Amino acid sequence: MTQVSPISRVSGEATRAQQRARWRWLVPVGGGLVAALLIVIGTPHVTWYLRLFLALIAFAYIAGQSAAYLWSSNPDHG
Repeated sequence: MTQVSPISRVSGEATRAQQRARWRWLVPVGGGLVAALLIVIGTPHVTWYLRLFLALIAFAYIAGQSAAYLWSSNPDHG
């Protein structure tokens, strides 16, 4: 049986927590990008600058809502 020092165990847990935290933010960004892409694909008859504007609003709204939910569920924020 191998002995693991408490320091390496704590650093390993911190590394895993950081990796989980990074993956948590993939959902808001991915959801925002999908929403923006659907706006662009679904409005071919609209001029490009209006499509871009709508896509940016969709991205900010969807990603912002998801990110705010994840941020508020973080135990560090009470």
